[in-house]
Amino acid sequence: MSNVPVAALIDGVMQTLREAVLPDVKTRFARGQVFAVLDVLNNLRDRIAPSPELMQAEIDSATMALTQVIAALHLPAAQPVHAALAAAPVLPLADRVAALRAALVVALDATAAHPDARAPVLAHLSAQAMRDVMVLKPSLLQEISKG
Repeated sequence: MSNVPVAALIDGVMQTLREAVLPDVKTRFARGQVFAVLDVLNNLRDRIAPSPELMQAEIDSATMALTQVIAALHLPAAQPVHAALAAAPVLPLADRVAALRAALVVALDATAAHPDARAPVLAHLSAQAMRDVMVLKPSLLQEISKG
């Protein structure tokens, strides 16, 4: 017996709601409720099961930022960042993301006294915020308002 991927399960529930349930929902309020559930499910899918491509983009960006921090800092200040970065490559994808996020915290601490060395981390965090927002789907409020 194999497990159904979470994204496929959510897609199936959404399809059933759209194709089998929604056509039989008669009141404007109840239709709005169905669209609200579809809206939540639509955005939940990518938060529960992040895409490997987006995780890899975060890994690449964080690794580059941490490498730049290490180059900008002088030993011993770079040592904790280097140690945190060294642990990440051998881990599975999701664990690697978590390890690099922890390494970024170490880098922020290590660069507290070196503001110029902090710039790569801040650039990564800015780009990551955009990647995080990118996966959000457009709201179904327009559909909800149609009744």
